[in-house]
Amino acid sequence: MLMACCCWLSAYALDNTSLQPYRADYTLSISGQVMGKAYRQLHALGKGEYRFETDADAGMIAHAHEVSEFSVNDQGRLVADSYHLQRQLLFSHRQTDLVFLWKQNLLQTQTERDGQQSFPLLPGTLDKLSLEVQMRLDLQKSNPDLSYPLADADGIKPYRYIISGNETLDTALGKMNTLKVERPHDPSSARSTTFWVAPSLGFLPVQVEQIEHGTIFLLRITHYEALNNTQGASNTPTPSPLH
Repeated sequence: MLMACCCWLSAYALDNTSLQPYRADYTLSISGQVMGKAYRQLHALGKGEYRFETDADAGMIAHAHEVSEFSVNDQGRLVADSYHLQRQLLFSHRQTDLVFLWKQNLLQTQTERDGQQSFPLLPGTLDKLSLEVQMRLDLQKSNPDLSYPLADADGIKPYRYIISGNETLDTALGKMNTLKVERPHDPSSARSTTFWVAPSLGFLPVQVEQIEHGTIFLLRITHYEALNNTQGASNTPTPSPLH
């Protein structure tokens, strides 16, 4: 199975230094019921800098908005700059901010619960969203290593994904051949995430499943549009370093 997946990957090899701005729209289901909608959009800011933005809205039940800013270095690797999360689930609210201070080799985090904290940066550390973009680039390679240092509000931890097979999905865009990419099971974690990515769309996730404390959140693609650099640009202000 793994050998077949690797051969399939090589057939879709792309330029791993280029990122295509796009917008993708999804339905959002919670525990099997369609409850809202979501979108994921990659903005090109110019000079090798990008903003990746996601939003999932289920009305009064849940809402999450995430923004990551990063650049691409000369080796085609992503360099994380900042990450912002606002999340509401019923009556609970959470906000997280991360700033990557590479010159000082520090990760600054800020949450309502813990205030501001600092952690030593590891080479190649990414946030949740820039990790997803880097993984899309890495999937273009034969036998990709999908292991990354991931930054979150609690510091930096190792994250690893595996290709567990390929599946054909019926989507709003038609039947799509996909790779199933997931984290190995961790009994100590209450959260798991699985991506179904389409090589024909540059390994874009066309379905995403997240299980958190027994609740299943599912995104299924409904629309995809490639954008030019002007369309992909955004006027959202860039997050500043934490104070």
